[in-house]
Amino acid sequence: MTSPTPFDTEIERNRRQAARGSVNAMYDLAMGLRDRYRHTGDPADLSEGIARLRTALGYVPDHPIRHALRVGLSSLLHDHFLHFGDVSTLHEALAGCDESIPMLDTENRLVATMMRGETLILLAEHARDPAYAAQAVDSASRLPRGPAAQYVLGKALYVRYELTHDHAALVDAARVLEESVLATPVDDPNYALRLNQLGDVLQRSAEHTGDESVREAAVRHLRDAMARTPSASPALLDHKVDLAAALRDRGRKTGDIASLREGVALLREVLEVTRPDGRLWANRCENYLIAVQDLVAQTGETDVLDQAVEFGGSTRGGGGTPGMIPLLLGLLHNERFLHTRLERDLGQAIAAYTEVVETVPYGERTHAVALGNLGRAWFSEYEFRGDSEALGRSVTALGSAARASAPATTERGETQLNHGGVLYAQYELTRDPAVLAAAGRALREAAETEALQPMARAKSARAWAHTEAEAGRWDRARDAYAYAVALLPLVAPRRLARVDQQRVLAELDGLAADAAASAVQANDPDTAVRLLELGRGVLGGQVLQSRSDLSRLHAVAPELAERLGAAFDRLPPAGHLMGAAADERHDQDVRLRHLLDEARALPGFADFLAPPDLDELLESAADGPVVLINVSGYRSDALIVRPSGVTVVELPGVTPESVAGQAATFGAALAESARPGAGETDAQATVAEVLGWLWDFVTEPVLERLGHTSAYSDGWPRVWWSPVGQLALLPVHAAGRFPDGASVLDRVVSSYTPTLRALRHAKTRHTREDHDFVVVAVGDAAGARPLRGVEREASRIAALTRATRLEGAEATADSVRAALTSHTSAHFACHAASDPDDPSAGHLLLHDGPLSVLDVSALDLSGVRLAVLSACETFLGARRVPDESLHLVSAFQLAGYPQVVGTLWQINDLVARTVAVDLHEGLSAGQDVATALHHAVHRCRGRFDKTPTLWAAYLHSGR
Repeated sequence: MTSPTPFDTEIERNRRQAARGSVNAMYDLAMGLRDRYRHTGDPADLSEGIARLRTALGYVPDHPIRHALRVGLSSLLHDHFLHFGDVSTLHEALAGCDESIPMLDTENRLVATMMRGETLILLAEHARDPAYAAQAVDSASRLPRGPAAQYVLGKALYVRYELTHDHAALVDAARVLEESVLATPVDDPNYALRLNQLGDVLQRSAEHTGDESVREAAVRHLRDAMARTPSASPALLDHKVDLAAALRDRGRKTGDIASLREGVALLREVLEVTRPDGRLWANRCENYLIAVQDLVAQTGETDVLDQAVEFGGSTRGGGGTPGMIPLLLGLLHNERFLHTRLERDLGQAIAAYTEVVETVPYGERTHAVALGNLGRAWFSEYEFRGDSEALGRSVTALGSAARASAPATTERGETQLNHGGVLYAQYELTRDPAVLAAAGRALREAAETEALQPMARAKSARAWAHTEAEAGRWDRARDAYAYAVALLPLVAPRRLARVDQQRVLAELDGLAADAAASAVQANDPDTAVRLLELGRGVLGGQVLQSRSDLSRLHAVAPELAERLGAAFDRLPPAGHLMGAAADERHDQDVRLRHLLDEARALPGFADFLAPPDLDELLESAADGPVVLINVSGYRSDALIVRPSGVTVVELPGVTPESVAGQAATFGAALAESARPGAGETDAQATVAEVLGWLWDFVTEPVLERLGHTSAYSDGWPRVWWSPVGQLALLPVHAAGRFPDGASVLDRVVSSYTPTLRALRHAKTRHTREDHDFVVVAVGDAAGARPLRGVEREASRIAALTRATRLEGAEATADSVRAALTSHTSAHFACHAASDPDDPSAGHLLLHDGPLSVLDVSALDLSGVRLAVLSACETFLGARRVPDESLHLVSAFQLAGYPQVVGTLWQINDLVARTVAVDLHEGLSAGQDVATALHHAVHRCRGRFDKTPTLWAAYLHSGR
């Protein structure tokens, strides 16, 4: 039994009067049935309403009321077409409007003229005929200005854009529809429909221009329209499809996985209530397949891909945009091939693309997209089989697709990115300089296409730079790499969840190193330092920027400074958000960038909150040299940064391959050394060999250039190490020939810094000399082995420092956060763990659970001085994004601590207590933190000189 509706009573009353032959009642009954159909989606009401109007027309062949009846019939015929797809009903509706308009009074003529415009719009969409769109625009333009008429005109302009790609029509459509929405009361039944149409047009405009603020406005409007639409309304499903498209575009352009997932979920909801044999199934399935392909391209989740292939396979030949379903199936098969390497999928992708290319006319967007994807698939075949003919076909297809794509569009940019890649592959076979130059031109065009997603632009710029390096044009390579590095803030914007930021930055791992190496090759070490600074620690740099002093701006533009500070406060590092909360974060990030642009437009503020210039970076090394150790396939160097300038020390024995090999060897030896048995001695020997390699090839050449050529007993010099890439996973500070040879530990007091900006920021936070400690000790955490020495460690340290103690059940996450705000320094004696897949999930294990890297990074503490993390792996970053320094040590530095003591691997409980107590005794004696730790580790090495894993893990970071 169907649920009652607000229309039932009136429909039954008119049905009784119509049975007595009343033409007016027949009209009112038909309109009531139309409204109930729009409420429930039951086509029986629609069919009955059309039949009633046909009967009424038969009663009045010559009466003036006939013309109103014809217009009403046209309205129902519209709905009939939208439900069943019978185009003959549109032609009947158009003929009815043309017949009736001249005979109607002013008010009814307006309604009929709008109906005529709506009919022409539907015909234009169905026939893909710009002539119908032009007629619709002309017809709607003649209407008196009003919200309903503006709505029709806006839709007509939008269809014209879709068929002609005339951007002016799209701009006009957005303007006219906005006028319509603003003039419509929010309680008007048509408000949600008009708002959704505006959102849809803004979404398309954002796709065309890449304007993020427009995209976020589209998402807001579409979500609002969906929320205002009754759950039983058939329009709700269309609104969900439109919102899903906007979320897909957001996810595609920004890397926001949550938006992609929400879009896929919305489209699954729509498909679950859409009849597979209905006219709307194909179009909705197309949207679903596109959304799934984008999600899988980012996540590699082939289970959802398998489901989508099944949906698409059952839809082939079922309407929709010509060639679109085969094209999308090709994309899905190609995506699955990329993840599974199943040859069958590659063949199915090529067959699907070929079908579209052969059946869709040249000049259609679908044809160009299919041609470009066919070129990509042939390149996959070349890579898979080594077939040079497939490579040639790929080059030809992608070149044709590029020529068929409109300049400055997403499609053109994506095609040129792929075209440049296959041209470079052809160059590798032929060594033809002309082919290399063509590859560079294609890649440069893609990099400079602003409508293309930032990640694709950065990859294009990186590949373009490599073509310049391959040609030996190092000045051009440096500039192209600089272009790529400058895109990194757009690649990982603040709005993304931290895990998504990590994922996208991992795809560009090594970019900063290659950029710096190209600058050194161009005899420009200053730019090398600058590029390393911009290309590493991107996520930490966002936090540092948000915590910069706004007082200079506040003195000139206090209201702007307040808004900027509030925007920063709303964008701390975060996890995934959904729905309106995600919309707010995306929108806030766009607003923040606009506020920064506004501030930088003020006189004297062009560099406001921008990364520091070279002089400021050099000044970061005022307390001692900072050694940036850069490792690249082009060349490897140590860049010694001092206030006087940059000194280059070549490291010819260091390559990405040698560093990766040493890191793998070191990691395996660490694991073996933790297992008691016969292999432990050999593992320690292997660790010592890696430390010897670090000394021979990395640190000894640097210390020699610095003049530190002998051991010290007093007046130790300071050096800050900042290794790049995988080298950050190795203990540079512990390098040496052990047990009896030279070592870093005998020559200098070592500290680390992830970037020069971080060191500079630490200096500004270094406000107090006293140590008002809170000691956090958790020896028996749930799910972890007991740490039997932490209570003794806490007692000894508390006795030395008169510290506040939080132990056992007192050491909860909330109590620890509160204590950090009221003490200048903190000492943690507890379990800690790193997470190689999600480094921001690395954590200290407190009594009631973890305190993660993300949690600590979100803190903003003032007046703090030192954090000692006497726990395992607190300085261990992730292999996928080593340059981001995502670990507990950096998190505490971002929270405000200018100095942090941490560890690179798992540490022995007894040794941890010994080193910690020794450190605090040194602090009590007046030593600075780095020196106190240096001597504590030095003494520990003396006790365990043949067991480097026991003492080499400890390090100092900051100033």
